[in-house]
Amino acid sequence: MRLLAAIVLFTIIAPASAQDIYRAPRTYAGQPDLQGAWTNESVTRLERPVEMGERLILTPEETAEVDKGSKFRPAMRVNGQPRTSFITNPANGRVPPMTPGAVPDLRRYTLKPGEQVTDGPELQAVDDRCILPIGFNAGPVMLPLPNNSNYQIIQTADHVVILVEMIHDARIVRLNSRHRTDGQRPYLGDSIGWWEGDTLVVETTNFPPEQMFRGSWINLKVTERFTRTGRNQLLYRFTVEDPTTWDQPWGGEYEFRPAAGPIEEYACREGEVSMPAMLLAARRREAAGKE
Repeated sequence: MRLLAAIVLFTIIAPASAQDIYRAPRTYAGQPDLQGAWTNESVTRLERPVEMGERLILTPEETAEVDKGSKFRPAMRVNGQPRTSFITNPANGRVPPMTPGAVPDLRRYTLKPGEQVTDGPELQAVDDRCILPIGFNAGPVMLPLPNNSNYQIIQTADHVVILVEMIHDARIVRLNSRHRTDGQRPYLGDSIGWWEGDTLVVETTNFPPEQMFRGSWINLKVTERFTRTGRNQLLYRFTVEDPTTWDQPWGGEYEFRPAAGPIEEYACREGEVSMPAMLLAARRREAAGKE
């Protein structure tokens, strides 16, 4: 009788418990399906305001104030909690101190002796050349801008592609592969990935100077974790490491949500006049004998 009662009780409880555990749909290759158009647009930023200390969650009043600005850029949530920053480690939500003796690497260009950034278009900043967006929007770490912070994830059995709306960068993640050893440093770094259960782990190294992150690129390693935690939720966690720059690894998390529509065209070069104007100004200064 007791056994029968236990079975009945289990059948009553089990369905409710099962509903709490989300299992992502599978692709044709049997992998958790992360595909679709996602956005991370938010007013929440990487680092927490100093005055908030170690407070991770916004108050209801702060949340209401943030959210009333725009439904397209709300406070970032994780499992429903409105967060004060993307960084969660260290607890103060801020990038940790630099390693003693380290200084930020400020190189954005690989200039030869005597060269100046105004010598030609190939030496201009990558965003002016429509190669990469500003602010690490393409990642890694993937950080939102006030606009065009939309992404499309595409999966095959051997690759994952993350298409970024702004400037249409496509980061290709090679699954179950090894980092390249040919000395090449791709614009978005060298990303390899593997599955740990339902989580896609992506490790990126070999960053170029143009993709410097917070003063680090030569020894920079970023590890990202993508987990589908609900029909409309994609949990994104990241860890940043460079022992020659920071005295400890640091990282955080946020959630992607479905984008309002498909990835749109981003015609970066159409009507763009800033680069010709900058180069023309440099030539005129040279003709006038000015540095």
